[in-house]
Amino acid sequence: MIDSMKLWARYNTATDEKMKALLTALTPEAYTAERPGYFKTLAALHLHYVQSYRFYQSLIRKNTADKYLVSPLTEDGYEIKASTAAEVGALAHELNHLWQTFVDTVTEAELVTPKTKRTMRNGKSYLLSVSDIVTQYQNHTVHHRGQLSQQLDEMGIEHDIGGLMVFAQETE
Repeated sequence: MIDSMKLWARYNTATDEKMKALLTALTPEAYTAERPGYFKTLAALHLHYVQSYRFYQSLIRKNTADKYLVSPLTEDGYEIKASTAAEVGALAHELNHLWQTFVDTVTEAELVTPKTKRTMRNGKSYLLSVSDIVTQYQNHTVHHRGQLSQQLDEMGIEHDIGGLMVFAQETE
């Protein structure tokens, strides 16, 4: 699982950098324009996408007894206040750095620890292992990256924020 996490960390960082470049090149009006869809604006979807990093990293921190991902960006009371593509992109960069540090140091044994009871803000309790959280973290961000890709497609913006070539080594 750790090899998959390392590959995903590299992929996520590379695609987030591409996304930041694309979204910061937009005018503020285009970034915040109302669009069809649940999040209504590209800005709201982009922020939610990055906020999900903080959420899952917080769960991992709690399930590893505060060993990993300790940062102001992952504190429960910390509210992410970013309004521009550059600010959201900077948060993504910081959270990707924390993720890379985690995947470089976590052990297989820590990933398969027994499930721990977590009570969410809605009052419901769940049993979660670190590997459960990691799997959902990766899947959930792919889901939102797909939504961002769809909105960029609809805007006619050429992009490659999910391409295979992120993993490939270029050759002559």
